[in-house]
Amino acid sequence: KGEAITITHRLSSENLTVVFTDAAGHKVPATFKTDGATKIIVTPKTDCAALIVAIQTRNPNERSAGEVARDMAAYLGTMIRKVQVTYRETNSISVPGFNPEPVFFGQQNYNNYMAPGLDFAFGFIPADFVSRAKSRGWLSGDTAVVQPAVRAHTSDFDIKLTLEPLPGLKIQLNGKRYEASSTSIIYSYNELQEHTTGSFNITQVAIGTMFAGIGTQADGFTSVPFEEFVCNIDVMQGRVQQRYEHVLYPSTGFMAGNSLANTIYDPAKGTVSRTSADVIIPAFFAAYAGRDVNTIGFNPIMGILSILPNWSVSYDGLGKLPWMRDHFRSVTLTHAYTCKYAIGSYGSYSTWVGAQGGDRTLGFVRDVSSDNPVPSGAYDIANVTLSEAFSPLIGLNLTMKNSLSLKAEYRKQRNLALNVTSVQLTEAHSDEFVLGGGYTVKNLSFTSKNKDGRQKRVSNDLKLNLDISYKNITSLLRKVDEGITQISSGNKVWSLKLSADYVLSQKINLQFFYDHQSTTPFISTSYPVSADNVGLNIKIMLTR
Repeated sequence: KGEAITITHRLSSENLTVVFTDAAGHKVPATFKTDGATKIIVTPKTDCAALIVAIQTRNPNERSAGEVARDMAAYLGTMIRKVQVTYRETNSISVPGFNPEPVFFGQQNYNNYMAPGLDFAFGFIPADFVSRAKSRGWLSGDTAVVQPAVRAHTSDFDIKLTLEPLPGLKIQLNGKRYEASSTSIIYSYNELQEHTTGSFNITQVAIGTMFAGIGTQADGFTSVPFEEFVCNIDVMQGRVQQRYEHVLYPSTGFMAGNSLANTIYDPAKGTVSRTSADVIIPAFFAAYAGRDVNTIGFNPIMGILSILPNWSVSYDGLGKLPWMRDHFRSVTLTHAYTCKYAIGSYGSYSTWVGAQGGDRTLGFVRDVSSDNPVPSGAYDIANVTLSEAFSPLIGLNLTMKNSLSLKAEYRKQRNLALNVTSVQLTEAHSDEFVLGGGYTVKNLSFTSKNKDGRQKRVSNDLKLNLDISYKNITSLLRKVDEGITQISSGNKVWSLKLSADYVLSQKINLQFFYDHQSTTPFISTSYPVSADNVGLNIKIMLTR
């Protein structure tokens, strides 16, 4: 016990399995360590009269569960191949009638203040710059200056992440948020009058409802997401209305001098409209993006933390299987998903006054008929869109060893456009099947004669391509208030594209093409259309 014994073997390996037994065949507890490729040092942990040692070499490819787990943990830790984060922001301002003139470091002591300020000189434009300039007497009081000050702002946030969780499996994630706004400020009056316009888009995920049926003409195009949208409107109206409880009416803007100023909000004077943008946009987004209407945010212009990534996936590991490797040069599966929520344009209400703090979703506008303050957000949003696509949902690309390539794809797309003004929703759905093939004729030769009569041999590859696709497009118009859905347009489109490319010389490329497309409409007011396009493209490069 405890005495080290050196044993010599002829296995010439340090990757060993050793079993210790006594004369009766019972296992004996002992430890060992290798001493080179031909010796092991054994240390028994108990006394025994005889020790039988059985030594075997292990399969060099065999790994224990612990080693496999360790390797997987190490690989997962390195599966992030690339991370790219980009943020761009631009700010600019134009102030007609600005009296101070730049002297040293762009500053001038004007009315005991450094104008326009060191923050401005270093590129930081305060949000209240015009208000500050007016209060410090930097702006012209000439009423002939009617051109407003203009403040412009853009922000663009983009993040990309490349992962390879398994050999051959590549995943690209990307998220994006973009916002652009322009504010015109009239400072000739006692109070500043501002008007803001802008646009906005952000990547989202609405895959949960993309495969929901759109119904048929027989059942009135019944749709579960649309029915949920209609139900969400009442829920969202109640949530927005509840926010105004115990809120004080403002005392600025059109509320200055109003008897209701600084008093508690009274629903009898005006309530949240059921079809206002504050209600209908969150209700729409909750229904079609698969969110909970009871917890969805009130601001239609979402922040950076609301970004959800889109993705693309490719896997070429199948081509490494024995049978595939013998017949194909490459086998690749592809999948991609994109989704974008966008506000094409918005503008601020001219009479809007915020109720508290800087919350642009809580305030009041003047009702032109009753002159009462009505609850409303700051922005007048005419329409929003939610566009998503699988391009493709599933795709297969094969390249054989004889230069023949094949592809098959199924693509699906959905575009939703909500018109807030008319309270109508336009849905456009499309499903497309694509089959394609290509073949390269190696070293196709031609013989031509030069001006001096000598023959010239031209030998290049001839590339042939054929694509066949079938696309089913359906557009529906859903009137929310009336509960009516009608098909506005729709087509079944067959297309065929054939091309042949050949490099005749270093400066001349030839391409023969033939395109055919036939369209069969769903509605009787349109006619079937068939179009053919055939021709020869000659590309001549004149550069040396």
